[in-house]
Formats: sequence, C-alpha cells, structure tokens
Amino acid sequence: MSSDELFGAVSHPLRIEIVKALAERPLRFADLKRKLRISSSGLLDFHLKKLDDLITTNEEGCYSLSGRGFAALTTVESAARYYRLRSAQKRSFLLNLVVVTLGNIITLWVASQQNNYALWYAAVLPVTLAWMIFYSYWTIVKRRIRLWQ
Repeated sequence: MSSDELFGAVSHPLRIEIVKALAERPLRFADLKRKLRISSSGLLDFHLKKLDDLITTNEEGCYSLSGRGFAALTTVESAARYYRLRSAQKRSFLLNLVVVTLGNIITLWVASQQNNYALWYAAVLPVTLAWMIFYSYWTIVKRRIRLWQ
C-alpha cells in the first residue's frame, strides 16, 4: 500500500472512527456498527472494504487493526496534533496582538487624561512595538504560521 492509498483509506471521518474503535479492541461487525451508531450495514461494509489493508479479521470474525492499521492511526493522530498545535499558535499570536494593542490604547488614553505623553512615548510604545516585531517575526518566519488561511 502506497502512502497515497494509505491517506485515501483514512481520508473519511467515519473510517478514522472505525480505526480508532478497532485500536481499542477487536469488534464484530454488529458491535462495530452499534458502537459507531451506523444505521446502514452497507455503509459500514463499504468503509470496511476501503480499509482492507489496514484491518484484519480473526477466526471468530472480529475485526482488528493490522500493523499498517496501527501505523495509519499513528499518522492520523500525529497530523491532528500538528494541526491543533498550529491553530493554537495562530490564536496565541492574534490574542497577543489584540492585548498589546488594547494595552497601548488604554495607556495612551490615561496619558491623554493627564496630559503626560512622555511615559507612553518613552517606555510603553517602544517596548510593546519591539515585542510585537519580535513575536511577529518568530511566528510568521520561524514557525511558518500562516495567519490568513
């Protein structure tokens, strides 16, 4: 099975759920159907045929994962972790940008009420600007996070 065929086999969410269920323990067809709450036997049979190289059946008729099945599950879980991590880094950057911007606006407003802009120009603005330049560079260039996709 090539990598294209492997990814094709686990490209459907139901097939991923089947693989996860079989990773827990071997299941009979009816038990698998009940566990995944699938009403159509034909639908389950169709997806099991797509997973043919990743699952095996034992002498009792229970489906279980083959070695390739466990490798596929590991790959899918790694990709999901990677996606969640990238999403968290993107959210972190955007939240940081909002907090720094709001902090600057509030500090500027307080300075305007006191007619004293020296603190804002001398301390707050350079520090927050330097932080956002560094954090933007680190996020966009080093981590290669795409913010607008």
